[in-house]
Amino acid sequence: MNGFPAKLLSLLVIFASVLILLFYVSPVAGSPFQLVQVVSPNNKEAQPNPGPVLLVPRRSVAPETTSGNKSQQLLSPQVYRPISPSDGSDGPVAIQTLSDLDSDSVGIIDDTKGGLGIEMWRGTSRAFVTRALAMLPVRVRSPAMRNLMQRLLLTQAVAPKRIKVKPGLLALRVGALFASGDLKSALALISSTSSRPTDEYLARIGIDGRLFGNDTAGACQRIRAYSNEFKGVYWQQAIAFCLAMAGKKAEAALMSDVLAERSSTIHPAFFAAMEKLSGASPPRVESLTGPSALLLSLMRSAGLALPEDITEKASPAAMRAIALSPNAALDIRLTAAEEAVDVGVLDRKTLVEIYNAVTFEDTVLKNPLVNASKNWDSGARALLIQAAMNSESPGTRAKIIAEALKLAREKGQWRLMALGFAPMVETLMPSSELAWFLGDAARILIAANNLEAARNWVSFAKEEQLRDGKKAELWPLYVLLSENPNGIATQEALLTWWKARGNTNEDSATRIRTFFSLINSMGVTIPSELWAIISNDPKPVKNYGPRASVRNALSQAAAVGSPGGTVVLSLIALGDRGTDPENLFAAEISIVALKRLGFDEEARAIALEIAIEAGL
Repeated sequence: MNGFPAKLLSLLVIFASVLILLFYVSPVAGSPFQLVQVVSPNNKEAQPNPGPVLLVPRRSVAPETTSGNKSQQLLSPQVYRPISPSDGSDGPVAIQTLSDLDSDSVGIIDDTKGGLGIEMWRGTSRAFVTRALAMLPVRVRSPAMRNLMQRLLLTQAVAPKRIKVKPGLLALRVGALFASGDLKSALALISSTSSRPTDEYLARIGIDGRLFGNDTAGACQRIRAYSNEFKGVYWQQAIAFCLAMAGKKAEAALMSDVLAERSSTIHPAFFAAMEKLSGASPPRVESLTGPSALLLSLMRSAGLALPEDITEKASPAAMRAIALSPNAALDIRLTAAEEAVDVGVLDRKTLVEIYNAVTFEDTVLKNPLVNASKNWDSGARALLIQAAMNSESPGTRAKIIAEALKLAREKGQWRLMALGFAPMVETLMPSSELAWFLGDAARILIAANNLEAARNWVSFAKEEQLRDGKKAELWPLYVLLSENPNGIATQEALLTWWKARGNTNEDSATRIRTFFSLINSMGVTIPSELWAIISNDPKPVKNYGPRASVRNALSQAAAVGSPGGTVVLSLIALGDRGTDPENLFAAEISIVALKRLGFDEEARAIALEIAIEAGL
């Protein structure tokens, strides 16, 4: 009798395996059309068994600990209906394979498309490249850094000679792109290889990348392709999900039962979503931190509401998926959208659309600045965005933007506020009527990485011959935006600018020190008398910096002329703090190294980001 449960369990496993095998060899089940056709739980005609199939015994969907509720004032709740996953039509385009290169050397850009050169790893060892790629930052908020990182990881280049079979550089490059939320680049780099990835890590990234992008049909095609090659809890959950999405409720139920008996490591949200897909009514999922691509896709397909703590420990790619999830409350979507835009994985226009989905009472809209200052959160920023968009004239809009930026400088999240206003500012043109707005417009455009438009605004200020005070305020940006700062910031010009500024308080002294440090790293010589004047530091600022090993390695890479080594070490030196003014020391050494190898525009972009964050 004691052996009866074990035998029964074995029979269930065998039965499930046979059903799954039949499903994956069936030409009908393998059809992308069918996967899309039966995907919606509301499509009763396409479901062979209209009655609900209970996948597992009723269980709690709340982990042992749950986070406290977070109130979001100014936001109104909104109900969403579940939608069907996409058919994969928005996936990345196919990339031509490079048969003449090994998998570690493949890439999708060359010198003509911004690549760092076929010999970019010249003078560097395999051990160095392996270690450096693993040290790249994940949450990259700087547009200049993201641009360099993408070019570094996508460049077709001869890889250093292998010293052991693993780790492969391709997996490290794809992993770095995926971790930073650049799913399109990660999937494209995988596609650039000459054969189907046999590495489980790459296979899972290929699937998770499509799940994060709501391409459930494409993900299930790849899950079927790898079903006999890889085993484990992840693959079993993925297979059960695809069975349910294909309308095979009985097979999905059996697979879920097996998973429930054999593993205690599966999040209860998996079983709740599977129950909902079967037509049952599971309890609410109360907590889900650090959500995976599979769980987010499951809950979206099942139409289960995302819990309040869903954004905690969420990756950049997960943040983007949450921001676009119709099964998330509006306040959750807004929190996720702000973070996703900040790390560069969601476009600014989408953020503005989500801001506009928030509803406010007329009394709140009439005094946006006052109400926003009372409770500075994502709802307050949505209020200011709407107030600017609803303004009747460019002048009124600019005034609201200027006041909102001033408030954000005081309260925090200045850069995020600037990114929200960027789509509006990009539609404005420099004019005499907006002369007072030139500085704010230029800073917003720099934050949005639209340096050419920023140059137009600053150049207009010079042409209009504004009063000396305004010229003095804008001159640092004019110098940093110019292609030849040495030709503009001569010692005589610096002394003239200094005199035009008048009295200097502690805040402006800090900004001036930042300005001098940045242009000095770009090759401008600062008059010694000016260094002497600002040498006293009554208001010290925290300055972080990379380890000595990183600094020395960066200096050596630049000295030997290694583009790959210089770029990767510059990114490591800047780290997750990026272009924060407190990271000035790291920015200085990175700018010097990049300029030494001819990355002048990239160095200038880093300097500009530091400058606007510092209030220049």
